Amino acid sequence: MPQLPKAAGSMGLRCYKEIGADPTTVMPATPETTETTTAPELRRNSLGLPELVFHGITHIAPATNIIFTFPIIALKSGAAMPISFLFTTVVCCFMANTVSEFSRYMPSSGGYYSFATRGLGSRVGFMATWSYLIYDILGPAASSGFLGYLLSDTLHAGFGVNIPWWLIAVVTFAIIWFFTYQGIRFSMHTTAIVGGLEMVIMLALAITFLVHPGPGSRYLAPLQPSQSPHHFGGILAGMVFSTLALSGFEAPAPLAQEARRPGKFIGFAVILSLMVIGIFYVFTSYASAIGWGTGNMTAFATNSNPYYALGHSLWGTAWWLVVLAIINSAVGAGLACTNAASRVMYTMGQAGTLPGSFGQIHRLHRTPAFAIGFLQVAGLVPVLLVGFLLRPEDIFGFIGTIATLAAIVLYGMANLALTSYIRRELPLEFSLWRHGVIPWVGTLSLLPVLFVTVYPLPSWPYSLTPYVFLMTLLSGWVYMKWLESGHPGVLRRGATMLVGSPFDAEGDVDWNAASGAPPSQVQ
Repeated sequence: MPQLPKAAGSMGLRCYKEIGADPTTVMPATPETTETTTAPELRRNSLGLPELVFHGITHIAPATNIIFTFPIIALKSGAAMPISFLFTTVVCCFMANTVSEFSRYMPSSGGYYSFATRGLGSRVGFMATWSYLIYDILGPAASSGFLGYLLSDTLHAGFGVNIPWWLIAVVTFAIIWFFTYQGIRFSMHTTAIVGGLEMVIMLALAITFLVHPGPGSRYLAPLQPSQSPHHFGGILAGMVFSTLALSGFEAPAPLAQEARRPGKFIGFAVILSLMVIGIFYVFTSYASAIGWGTGNMTAFATNSNPYYALGHSLWGTAWWLVVLAIINSAVGAGLACTNAASRVMYTMGQAGTLPGSFGQIHRLHRTPAFAIGFLQVAGLVPVLLVGFLLRPEDIFGFIGTIATLAAIVLYGMANLALTSYIRRELPLEFSLWRHGVIPWVGTLSLLPVLFVTVYPLPSWPYSLTPYVFLMTLLSGWVYMKWLESGHPGVLRRGATMLVGSPFDAEGDVDWNAASGAPPSQVQ
């Protein structure tokens, strides 16, 4: 078939978009195209900028992190929680820059898989992706599993109703599977609704805290580093779980094939979702300290459910809205994480680095159905293991710590990959600031956070988490070596699988051309 000039192709693509058509499906069938168009693909041009931003926000799971991680952060940072979140937001901006830049030059449904492989090589890229899968499987599993324990305990204490925690967890995973299996539009609209509702509830609670300050509160106290038990050391230690609380902003990246103008909108969505939640956390952590009492943050940190206590005292029977926010947050995070991770696994299945079943798309729903089902099982198993072998109340802290370690390793490797990729493949586009200084400062900023996560070794059972994380990484290395021995060259294929080529300033992408020159060099 003769090729149109790039300008004509760009104009034609925009015309297709204006009439709501998908250019990958409206072309008339020819003998050359019939074979390729019969295979089901991800649903192109389904998501705009608002959906992508809400996807990133919901992936972060703001309500879950406020209620579950703020007390842990307060144990380290005291009333100075907002300072920990401010510093963490700045550090995470360095990582967000990496995802944004990669998505600008080589948008891909592989996300970190494509980024790390193109930047660091097939082996290191595969291990970075393995770390991503650990993080994006265990992160939502921690909140979904702990939701089961929390609801079971709440129903028993409030109404004398006994429902096993594991049953609630299984139902939660089943709900997440159903919505993500049905299609990207259906699950993303659900994500936007539950994500918006959880933020409204938590914002209303934070404003209530400011209107009704706790005993001995001082409005300037949360802004003073001296309010941390160990000053800047405590603020740094608080950044460990602050990093977990903010992780997830990169979630729009693997939805590139289903987004409109992915070369532009993905990067915007990553930055916007991080900034919105970073500011939201600074405000809500400040309000939480004021609402509890800035002089008694130790009691806040050690209380089994400080937000339930505050909700009961300030909202009366309306405290159940807090429970609703947790449910929305756990389900919303599960939806967002499953949508993101399943697209990465789909790309790996297409490349051959995962079994071919992962690379299959459901003909009706246009979703990677096998990957979606696998993710639910892979998340549920560690929840049940921790809940039964340890205690259900340890699910969030134990699994969440492993996810944090995986996120730190992933972010650091991705930063290094950006510098390597731009210098090697796009030297004319290399910016010392965007592609050199910012990624390296981001990586160096993560090192002390990683250090205080593992030293001094935390108390039992959390002392096991560094070893469990290393074991999961080792399993990935063993699988990679087995893959190389049985399928030589398969790792290198991942570098070019499902990577689009941006061709105009509006962020439109040609998915049938290999990613190469940046938009400024292609007219």
